[in-house]
Amino acid sequence: MGAPVARLAGTVAWQRAATVDELRAAHPWLAVTVAGVDLVLAAFEGAWFAVEAYCTHAGCPFAEEADLEGADIVCNCHGSEFDLRTGSVLRGPAERPVRSIPVRLTDDALEVDL
Repeated sequence: MGAPVARLAGTVAWQRAATVDELRAAHPWLAVTVAGVDLVLAAFEGAWFAVEAYCTHAGCPFAEEADLEGADIVCNCHGSEFDLRTGSVLRGPAERPVRSIPVRLTDDALEVDL
């Protein structure tokens, strides 16, 4: 048996973000708040991803002001584009990536690791 994995004090581990039924309603996003962090959940090619819910350029909410084109998040406020899978900037004016959150799917829910 391996040694236990230590987490920093004050950090949160796996938290339920949405039920499987809630995920079915995601078109293309499901906006959720987990442990005080606003996120959007979206699927691409059968896999689920989570990113923080706001564009890093001007703070526009993805759930209201963005489109999902394949795995590209296209913010309609000023045209920034991000990779849903990694959060990396694909096109400015945003200069900073959006935070990508690890996810796992259980039998009945999607969990995020914050």
